[in-house]
Parts: sequence; structure tokens; C-alpha cells
Amino acid sequence: MTIGITGGAGFVGGHLTRQLRTLGHRVTVFTRPTAPRGVLSAEDLVGLDVLIHAAWDFNVVDNRNVADSIRLFEAARAAGMARVVFISTMSAFDGCRSRYGASKLAVERHAAAMGVCPVRLGFVCADSNGGLSGSLKKLAALPIVPLPGGGSQNLYTLDANDLAPAFLKIIEHYPAEPVNMAYPEPVRLDRLLRCFAQQQGRNPFLVPFPWRMLWLPLRAVEAAGIHLKFRSDSLVSLMNQNPAPDFRHLREWGFQPKMIAC
Repeated sequence: MTIGITGGAGFVGGHLTRQLRTLGHRVTVFTRPTAPRGVLSAEDLVGLDVLIHAAWDFNVVDNRNVADSIRLFEAARAAGMARVVFISTMSAFDGCRSRYGASKLAVERHAAAMGVCPVRLGFVCADSNGGLSGSLKKLAALPIVPLPGGGSQNLYTLDANDLAPAFLKIIEHYPAEPVNMAYPEPVRLDRLLRCFAQQQGRNPFLVPFPWRMLWLPLRAVEAAGIHLKFRSDSLVSLMNQNPAPDFRHLREWGFQPKMIAC
């Protein structure tokens, strides 16, 4: 297939691009659109079989990500594309508290009306130090590791090596509702941090503490205009996970991502 990926130079988009190309698919990466405010036009999408929308500006606090995503879906519809996949997050669910989850959920609701398939990715773990998993690996390398909220939060993980097989399944079946994509059994945050520490030959001392003690200084730094890789809203997402994600699509397709070895 000929597949277009917005945000193809990012953490998830980059893994997906490399894997799909290895499997023989032609991938067009959109990183510097020429349209106003970075939104692609229908002409930019001509010749694609599938569009995967992975781009997201994490430094934006207003609704620009939502508005730009909707315009992209409109351009895809004008180009006559039958399959458009939106990369959402398992932090997006009714009752979510993070700005990231709420914004992704808002895009999902527009996507449903436009024939776009949203994919709620779990906590993507890679061998590299990129993404949120990379931030937690750096944290786990410390001799004393702060454990926000006590570490009892359940996370649903997704091995980055499973991204291409997962998206090819989604493109094949193309359901009309959001797909939760992760290993269906959760792992606690404290166990995941110990796992990351052991991978680095570390045996840290984990110290539970109220998560808002970390959130407040992060928020203060952001208010000063300093952008960090680990954001205050990322912490909110970690503390506020979907308590009961539905993995029925994976069961129906006979597809199960690999478990993260801990």
C-alpha cells in the first residue's frame, strides 16, 4: 500500500514509518506541510491508499490540534480517501482528566462522523529513550525513584515493535468505532519502573509520594515558558487511566500484542 503518515518523524510515527517500509509498503511522511497553519490539502493526499494521522503539537494548550485534525479529515474526504486512521490514546475516555486525553476524545467524536477510525494506543514502550517510556526509563535510573501516587496505577502497554502489525490489522478490518490497542493485561506503574531499572542494571529505592507534589513544580516551569519532555499533563494522564478498556476488537481479530517482559 501507499500510506501517508503525519508526524512520521515523531516517536510513534517514526517507529511506524520504519516498520511499514521494512514490510514493503510505500510511506510518505508529512512533517512540513506547506498549507496555512500546517494543514494538508486534498491535493497533498492524492495517490494515498491510507492516511495515518499521528501528528500532535504537545506545546499547544488551546484547541488548535482539534481544529487542525478536523481540517485534515475534511481534506482526506475531499480527496476521496476511504481509509483514514487517527492515532488517539487510551487516556481518552469519558471522564478523563488530562487535557491531552480530552483533546484526543474531542477529535475522536468528529472522526466518528467523518468515517475516520480512531486507535487508542496504550503506553508505548521502546528500546530507545524516546516518548513517555523514555522519560520513565531516565527516572528509573536514579538511585531514589519518586513514585507518584504510590505506583498502584494500572497501565496497558504496547511494545513499539507491534505498531506496524497492529495498524495493518486496523486497516484491514477498519471498524467504525475506536480500537483499544495494547496488551490486554495491565501492569502497575511501580512494577514497570522496577522493570526499567533492572534493564539498566539498577536497583533503586522507590519512594511513594502525592503526585501533586510533582505536578505543581512541573506546572510552574511550564507557566514560565519552559517546555519539558515530561509535562504536567503527562503526569495527569498517568494518574488517570481508563479503568476498564474494551479489547473486543483484538479478540475478534485473533490479534494480541506482545507482553512487555518485566
